[in-house]
Amino acid sequence: MGYLTAAERHSRIVEAATRVIARDGLAAATTRRIANEAGVNLAALHYSFKGKDEIYAAVDDTLRASIIGSNPEPAEAHTCQEITRSLISRFQYLLRTDRQAAIAQYELLLWALRTPHKVQLAARSYQSFIGAFADRLERAVDAGDRDVTLLARYTVGAIDGIYVQNLAAGTDGVSESELDAISRAIVDIADAVKQ
Repeated sequence: MGYLTAAERHSRIVEAATRVIARDGLAAATTRRIANEAGVNLAALHYSFKGKDEIYAAVDDTLRASIIGSNPEPAEAHTCQEITRSLISRFQYLLRTDRQAAIAQYELLLWALRTPHKVQLAARSYQSFIGAFADRLERAVDAGDRDVTLLARYTVGAIDGIYVQNLAAGTDGVSESELDAISRAIVDIADAVKQ
């Protein structure tokens, strides 16, 4: 392996850790295994990261950013319901294409919740999704005076429920008619709460 800049080494380690966690689970993601997967020695890994906690946080950031940045809303998504539907669809796409990454996301969430001084990582993860979704919903033609943050929170809650149920059941999401009904219900519930 040739010379790597600090940024290249950092990126390589995060990519390797993501693969190890997705493929083998969080418990198997030792620094030695991550270093081997990245093709760097342990000293280089420890030079780039203070420890596994920092690597795990970087993997969580990477997974979240890839989901937030993936599959933008279709051009025809103009209303809050259509955007909500497309956000849920984005997670269904991950279930269908990279189930192990979906499981890794939840492993990292539970790790953060169970690790002293890491709970803020779990909160930050959810706030990132809610903030990104609220930004998209704010652009809806019917956003008006709707509380888009509340709508985004409910959308994230629905995604979690659908996601975990389908991971546990070994299925890959809900039907198109269910997507329509769920997204309509989320908007209706958010509107009812505001009244």
